[in-house]
Amino acid sequence: MSDPTTSVIVPTYNRPNDLSACIASLLAQTLRPTEIIVIDDGRPAGFPHRPECEEAGIRCIYRTKEVPGLTASRNLGIRLASGDVVFFLDDDVVLCPDYIDEIVRVYRECDADGRLGGVGGLIANMPPLRFDNRCLYWLKLFFLTSGLREGRVLRSGFFVDFGTTPFPLRRPTRVDFLSGGVSSFKKRVFDEFAFSDEYRGYGLGEDKEFTWRVSRKYALYVNPAASLDHNEAPSMRYDKRKMGRAFVVFHRKFFMAFLNRGFVSRLWFWYAVTGYLLERILIMLGALGRRGETGRVIGVLSAIAEILGGKSDEKADS
Repeated sequence: MSDPTTSVIVPTYNRPNDLSACIASLLAQTLRPTEIIVIDDGRPAGFPHRPECEEAGIRCIYRTKEVPGLTASRNLGIRLASGDVVFFLDDDVVLCPDYIDEIVRVYRECDADGRLGGVGGLIANMPPLRFDNRCLYWLKLFFLTSGLREGRVLRSGFFVDFGTTPFPLRRPTRVDFLSGGVSSFKKRVFDEFAFSDEYRGYGLGEDKEFTWRVSRKYALYVNPAASLDHNEAPSMRYDKRKMGRAFVVFHRKFFMAFLNRGFVSRLWFWYAVTGYLLERILIMLGALGRRGETGRVIGVLSAIAEILGGKSDEKADS
């Protein structure tokens, strides 16, 4: 089987230096992409390393847009993409040299029945689990906010995120969801699925919701050998109050849309929310050596109050 053509979509927002490093790492790939699509939401800064990309035979597409937001940028990039496989990257990542090669290898080796829909990689520079994180993990396990196998969606509506358990993935593994900035999909998947704007304003949840929907029809895999560094800019994060609120509201919306099977299943959701609140309170109290978490607890409590008061459909501040 010949290698598929590949499109890489990079949404960006006022981070020209980070974007430049990301594009440079794409140029350094052992298997270079067919095209790179940059969707710019901020002050137009152009396409870094464009002459080098074009000299290497990479098609370069640069677009600005009026409707802000990551979801709109991804959907616009999909419409512009022409590759057989579409990659999504954040603008502040630097890829290991064989990232694209390792992703494409899974498409070659794990798609005998044609039902493989997407393949993701992993973030290499995740902080190692400290002793306090490992203690928290067992609390999360008890309250169904985490699980034994990364990449799974739990009956509570919570996700077992990659790099958050003592049991990281070691080989290509089928999963229930992919992380948006470390993912790829066959182009034909987008004939049936698109990122939903319904989750805009609720934190970083639209990628999980989208990939969960895709996983109900197509197989999704994560290949730990495909890795990158995510150099997240602190200035781009939500404040902790908004993060706490967004986290709970997103999980409530996701649970109600896909996992709500009646009263007993809703008990599982509220059991998990109780565990998450307890976890954040322990951190706030400094029992695990962290500070500045009061705002997050306030955000979690406000989300719970909104849900119980029937107001949780109002979107969080962007």
